[in-house]
Amino acid sequence: MSRKLRDYLKLYFITDRSFGHTHEELAEMALRAGVRTIQFREKKMATKMMVETARNIKKLTEDYGAIFIVNDRVDVALASYADGVHVGQEDMPAPLVREIAGDVIVGVSVSNVEEAVRAELDRADYLGAGPVFSTRTKEDAGDAIGLEGLREIIKAVKIPVVAIGGISHHNAFETMQTGCAGIAVISAIAADNNPELKARQLLEIVLKVSQA
Repeated sequence: MSRKLRDYLKLYFITDRSFGHTHEELAEMALRAGVRTIQFREKKMATKMMVETARNIKKLTEDYGAIFIVNDRVDVALASYADGVHVGQEDMPAPLVREIAGDVIVGVSVSNVEEAVRAELDRADYLGAGPVFSTRTKEDAGDAIGLEGLREIIKAVKIPVVAIGGISHHNAFETMQTGCAGIAVISAIAADNNPELKARQLLEIVLKVSQA
């Protein structure tokens, strides 16, 4: 990896085909806009199709010098030569992911300081903290932690923290001001009529804060 992981995480896009575009189409539009981390998240697709889709996205991220993360499915990550795996609190524990997948990037979803500290001790490379704001994209996301909850998590760990949950161009600036490494979005890009333009606009906001 030519740059530090933190540099890739400023705008972290999670693909979602429920808004009318394929995972590959969304990934390519986001990459063209300058996004440098793409996560493939899919709960209903057959494994064979998941692997095929993941390999297509992996090729795109290679072309753009970006990172490719697979949500939850270590087998799909391995089969597609993904750069990393992201797991939740109810998914495979981070140490076991490393045991199976080897030297890959491991991200862990957290919603409080206790989970964040444990994930760091488990050698997670970065955290996805949230939901910061209420969101309908992920039904099991839980109660919003707010900007203060996000700040507490950031202060408690040394690894990069990516804010997730209900983040859009309306609140991206204030979210970035907490000191997080970046913001992760789904519908803020995927649900827009012009995902590439929306990604560019979000990236402009993120870079404005991180370069200040």
